[in-house]
Amino acid sequence: VLVHQPDHLGPTLEEGVESLLTIDQLGSQVVCTDEETPDPLQSLLKALLNRGADGVRRQRIREGMTAKALLGEGLGRPPYGYRIGATRRLEMVPQEAEVVRLMFRLYQEQGLGLRNLAGYLNRHGYLTRRGRSWSMGTIRDILRNLVYIGTYERFGLRLPGSHPSTISLQEFRQVQDRMQARSPMRRSPVQEPFLLSGLVYCSRCGNRM
Repeated sequence: VLVHQPDHLGPTLEEGVESLLTIDQLGSQVVCTDEETPDPLQSLLKALLNRGADGVRRQRIREGMTAKALLGEGLGRPPYGYRIGATRRLEMVPQEAEVVRLMFRLYQEQGLGLRNLAGYLNRHGYLTRRGRSWSMGTIRDILRNLVYIGTYERFGLRLPGSHPSTISLQEFRQVQDRMQARSPMRRSPVQEPFLLSGLVYCSRCGNRM
């Protein structure tokens, strides 16, 4: 089902989410033609949480989404490397899965940072699902996503072993350790008073400098 923006699914945010869930239950998928909102479910839920829905309807929506998450059923845009199969669960896309494995291998075994990794993929003609160049942020999110070890995360639930894994748990942990080690240590700035603070006055306005 093609819509330009998620709010076209219903006159209110609540009805839009309910419409999306109904369409999903029928075995169809909602796709937005607006490139700024690639995942209609995420956009609707974000707007709904920011504004707030009435208690009864919000609870009904939450129960519907939780029930799907408990079954491990995909909802919304599947992550790179996967698609939603006939059983409504995530199944692997072989060509994309190979790119994901390449990312993990280059980052861990060859020590490429996120910037160099993005440059490598773009130079060698690897494109995103939308046919665009890879960015550091997109690659970082992939390297951190538990979905690639077969763990499904949605609506606050985490279900391990719900779909085929793209990489091993050991590979994933090694990459997480490396990312943690490469993260710069942020130090709290130490404020040191200037020697002339409060002693020098501005000749134009008369205020202390």
